[in-house]
Amino acid sequence: SGSVSRLQLLRIGSGRQMPEHGHGGEEITVILQGSYSDHTGQYRAGDVADLDEDMEHTPKVDSEVDCICLVATEAPTRFKSFWARLAQPLIGI
Repeated sequence: SGSVSRLQLLRIGSGRQMPEHGHGGEEITVILQGSYSDHTGQYRAGDVADLDEDMEHTPKVDSEVDCICLVATEAPTRFKSFWARLAQPLIGI
């Protein structure tokens, strides 16, 4: 496995959904507060989601509190929609 190219702390509001996206390499997410769900299941505070470059998903915060995650990525996120790709440089993920 390669070295981590970016380490970010993300806060995603309750009820918010990330745009559908894939990963250019491995992504490890540690959930610090709240929870989110995608087609692979629900991830709660204390859980670790270990995703690879073959995974595409649309995570949605399903907790009543904001979801705070520490995310380590090998490569930039690959957003599916044109608008998400356009906004990507502005939001930094």
